Amino acid sequence: MVQADSPQIVLFMPTKVLSGSIFISTPEGRLLDELNGDFSEEPENRVEFLELTQVTIWHLDGTKENVSLCQVNKTSIQMAAITDDDLNRGVGAKPDHNFYPFIKKEVLRVKIEMSGYRIAGSIHRLSHQKVGHVLQERAKFMPLTHAEVSSVANGKRWYMAFLAVNKEQILFLYQ
Repeated sequence: MVQADSPQIVLFMPTKVLSGSIFISTPEGRLLDELNGDFSEEPENRVEFLELTQVTIWHLDGTKENVSLCQVNKTSIQMAAITDDDLNRGVGAKPDHNFYPFIKKEVLRVKIEMSGYRIAGSIHRLSHQKVGHVLQERAKFMPLTHAEVSSVANGKRWYMAFLAVNKEQILFLYQ
C-alpha cells in the first residue's frame, strides 16, 4: 500500500476523538495488525505509537482542531474504526480476497461499557469459544462489526462497520 492509499480511521480516546489517515506498513495489512503489532518484548521491536496524518481532533466540549501529524500512544486508544463501509473486513482487505486463511466463525451480539463510551456490536468467535476465551486471546485489540458507539458525555452516536476495541480498556462486556 502506498502512502496515497492511506485509509481514514477514527480513534476514540478517553477525552477526545481523532480522525485522520493511517499508513499501513504492509501491502496486505489490516488495521488490527497495525494496532496489535509485533508481540515481541524487545523494546526495539515494539511500535508503541500510531502515526496519523491530516488529523481532526474533536474535544468533549465540542471544539475541534486540525493538525497535520499526530503520534498516538496505542495504549491510550480505546477503539479504532474504519470510516469506509467497503473496508468492513479491515484496512487492506479486498473484496472476495482471503489473504488470511478463512475460518468460519459464529456471530454474537454484545454490549461493552468503557470509560466514556457504550458500544453495541457483533463479536466473531469460533463455535467452541466462549466470549471469555476471545477476551483472553493474546491480541490487545478485538474486532467488532456492525457497531454503534455512544458517548456517555454528550450522547453523540457513531455507526461503524468495523471497530477494533482495546480489551485492556473494557470495563465490562455482556451478551
